[in-house]
Amino acid sequence: MIADGREVVLSSGAMSDLLDGARDLRRKLYHLEVLLEVEKGGRDGGWFAGKTAAATERAAAIKRLQDTGLVEAAAAPVHFRVTPAGREFLKDVRTKVGSGDALAWARADEIDFSKL
Repeated sequence: MIADGREVVLSSGAMSDLLDGARDLRRKLYHLEVLLEVEKGGRDGGWFAGKTAAATERAAAIKRLQDTGLVEAAAAPVHFRVTPAGREFLKDVRTKVGSGDALAWARADEIDFSKL
């Protein structure tokens, strides 16, 4: 409802666009989570393997991160490592949102999430 009492009705197209945008943001944030996990060295070296839905999603994230040059294949037990471009991207993210106690999410729109 808007201020003058009229109700706002979203068309199915608008709702679909909203949901697509939310899914895209969730996917990019998940890719960021995977990138951070690779930076830490992974959970057990084989954390991206398996047949579960989560493993499939992680594999897709790794492929996307490889395609954009943020991670590269490495020898076992690590399997993947962050590239210099990936380290620069993470440095940029940490600079813009803060790496200390106070998060400055107002600057998050300055981050080039298209790399994720």
